[in-house]
Amino acid sequence: PVPSDPDHAMVRVVDGLFRTLDKLELAVAVHRLFAEDPISLRTLAHKMLVERDALSQAQRTAEERVLHWLRSSESAPVTGHMFRLTEWLGAAATEEQLIGADPAHPVMVPSLRTPLWRVLVTLMPDRRLQDGWLVVGDIHGLQARTRQLLASAPPDADMVELMAELGIRAHSAKAWLDALPPEAAPERSAAQSSPAQPLPRRTPGANGHHHRGGQPIPPAPAGAIDPSAALATLSALSGGRSPMLHVAGTPSTPPPPLPSPSSDPRRWQRIEVTPEHLRGGPVPVPEGYAAQLGMRPGTLLSVTGPGDNAIVLVWQGQQPVFDSLQPVLMRLNARPGDQVYVTVDGYRLEAQLTG
Repeated sequence: PVPSDPDHAMVRVVDGLFRTLDKLELAVAVHRLFAEDPISLRTLAHKMLVERDALSQAQRTAEERVLHWLRSSESAPVTGHMFRLTEWLGAAATEEQLIGADPAHPVMVPSLRTPLWRVLVTLMPDRRLQDGWLVVGDIHGLQARTRQLLASAPPDADMVELMAELGIRAHSAKAWLDALPPEAAPERSAAQSSPAQPLPRRTPGANGHHHRGGQPIPPAPAGAIDPSAALATLSALSGGRSPMLHVAGTPSTPPPPLPSPSSDPRRWQRIEVTPEHLRGGPVPVPEGYAAQLGMRPGTLLSVTGPGDNAIVLVWQGQQPVFDSLQPVLMRLNARPGDQVYVTVDGYRLEAQLTG
């Protein structure tokens, strides 16, 4: 059985967040957002005898609350840990390494009925579990790049250094090479017939933390990592992708294009790009625009922008603002003084750069 230890700070912090959700929001979190095998909204709605639209709204609310929490100081134990963890994991690490990287990882989060490590994987914006590996991007693509690198490497190449070029850490290099599918391995030529340089011997027990195949990640002083900065770095490393937005049952067909700003100007909001916007600063919008989106003071709206970026619109006091449009502006290659038009259609944000 998976251990359950309430004394772990990260587990308490995560559990405290989800205990504040209502019944539908928590059900979506348990059965979809953080489930090992997410079920569709239709199936969950049938199981709970509620309307699918109600669950869809509950999911959006749950996502917004988690995103808001991730940007708050309350999440510092988790976001700081995730920042250090992803650095240690590198581009590829085994599930066992992930679980063994911290004693709290296998501990059950009571409200979610799932271990902490699975929650962390869900919150990571740039990687997913695939075939027992936690990989940045697609595992088959990384395997293909590995084979290409091996095929072009000299016979006496240091395999650990070679894997480092792909972002694979030294503590994962041998396991990654051993796990390469043999049927897809490149054919050996005469030049490759000489034996490869053996991997350096590792310190006994260095990769066996708690006998789970992991290695403890380096500790950091409490408060040394700002949660907002850590989350921004995680998002930047992933190309701006947001966590939790890739859920089984989500339609994959792209929606039809929206009318252009010139054909329907009332739907679009013009933004004069400033250096502060490009640095990730808030972007104010008129109250009328926020009200048109169904917002009111004190509310928050999370939408999905180009490239699956999570864009948050917050109405604090009398001034609604986009928390940051940096991923969108960078994607458009916008510069100070440019005019960018944005519009929100449901939970999708579109942006256009005008000449």
